[in-house]
Amino acid sequence: MSDQHQLQSSFKQWRLFFVFVCLYFTVWSILPTFLASSVPLDVSEGINWGSEWQWGYYKHPPFSSWILYSSYQLLGHIGPYILSQLCVLLTLFFIYQLGKKLWSPAIALLGSSLTLAVIYYTYPSLEFNHNVAQFPIWAGLYLAFYQSLTQNRLRDWVFLGVLGGIGMLIKYTVIFLLISMALYLILPRQWPLLKQPKPWLAAFIMLAIFAPHLYWLINHDWLPLSYANGRAQDISEAASNVQRHFSWVNFIVAQLGAHIPLLIMLAFNRKKLLGINKYRQRLPDGASLLWYMYLSPLVVVVILSLVFGVGLRDMWGMPMWALSGLLAASFIASASQVFTIARLRKSLVTWLTLATVLSFIYIGLGDQIRHKASRMQWPEQKLTNQATETWQTLSSCSLDSISGDRWLSALVAMNSDFPSLMISGPASLSPWMNAERLQKNGTLVIWQNDDHVLLPLLNKLTVLDSKVADVSNPIANDTDTLIKQQGQWQIAWRDTNITKPLMVNWVAYVPIHCFRNVPP
Repeated sequence: MSDQHQLQSSFKQWRLFFVFVCLYFTVWSILPTFLASSVPLDVSEGINWGSEWQWGYYKHPPFSSWILYSSYQLLGHIGPYILSQLCVLLTLFFIYQLGKKLWSPAIALLGSSLTLAVIYYTYPSLEFNHNVAQFPIWAGLYLAFYQSLTQNRLRDWVFLGVLGGIGMLIKYTVIFLLISMALYLILPRQWPLLKQPKPWLAAFIMLAIFAPHLYWLINHDWLPLSYANGRAQDISEAASNVQRHFSWVNFIVAQLGAHIPLLIMLAFNRKKLLGINKYRQRLPDGASLLWYMYLSPLVVVVILSLVFGVGLRDMWGMPMWALSGLLAASFIASASQVFTIARLRKSLVTWLTLATVLSFIYIGLGDQIRHKASRMQWPEQKLTNQATETWQTLSSCSLDSISGDRWLSALVAMNSDFPSLMISGPASLSPWMNAERLQKNGTLVIWQNDDHVLLPLLNKLTVLDSKVADVSNPIANDTDTLIKQQGQWQIAWRDTNITKPLMVNWVAYVPIHCFRNVPP
């Protein structure tokens, strides 16, 4: 009878926890829309990239931009936040499915939930970007690879190939995990498996999914790889030749920092956890494969830094730790399992409540506390209104493109029926733009005072300054001539205590047949 009562009590506790988790994800999906005055940088950028439906962009592969744009079109500003939390939820689902194959459902439930004790899955997940989009990819690859090796079913190998291909269409850093899996497959004990067609089918599916982007890379001078190399060099150039081979030290420190909430929970329950020797003795079949998949990508990253001097960015580690909670939960001793799970569950509720309160205080009141706006506290709508009003005052034609500062122009574009972006830098960064299109439709260029804007295509245009424009000039009779007018906006911040307004310079290039203020 006592066992039945204990079972009912446990079910009730899990039920209350599920209610809390549902409330948690609902709040994180909806509340940011009402507290933030602007979307984060990666969100605005990704939405606008996705609107062009390219097979690649100068920073990254295309898949996450496609789904980000689609979510924004369907749901507006709330869409990217819902998308982020769906990625987190899908990650937890995959980890639960994996965990219950090796341990009890209770350990699997707790382990998947403890993933949220890694900081990356809380506040950073609000900014849907290529790292957040990778969360379920890495978790799904763990599950697919485990099932492929242990059950060798065709559907598991196909699932592995599909996830690997999509992962490469999201961000190339998934290669750290794919390399680890490939190395595992070439171990002598796996050779009989490689004599079968299933692993090769998975590789073919992966390559087939990635092939269109590969073709795009070849035809666009490998732009994202050049960008990634430049970001790595930014880190390396700040260090000596010796120091850059040890950027992995800072990388590992950053990853440990992201695990602080989980490590604290484990520290408070250390007496209820198995020691290393007992843990190894009770390790179920297949668990060693999980530990391999968990640690080997980190080893690959360290080798890249140590041997080749690759500068590592901390955020590259975001999707790497989906197994942290599950492997931590696997240390719980069976004799104290019910008690320890209950304690860890309460600790997790405390952490998630604290993370929620602090995150949304920062989003809603951070600028008023610090008197300095973060990206999510910029005057997005005021900026858009000012850009729209300026263009409509000068031109009777719709705005075809907006150029210059990638942050400001992206905010305006996503709120203005998606004129194309012409990004400051080499013309190759915006392959959908060309001089002919600009000459025909014009553009609006915006930037902040301290920014330097490089737009080489503008140098190829036929332009007259509005102050000296003369319709009797033969050039002005050319219907493709652009009239240039410029000015500056002063836009107030949402925090009235920030007395210095946002200063935005603008230059409008308006087709002469659309220009409203041509002198008589």
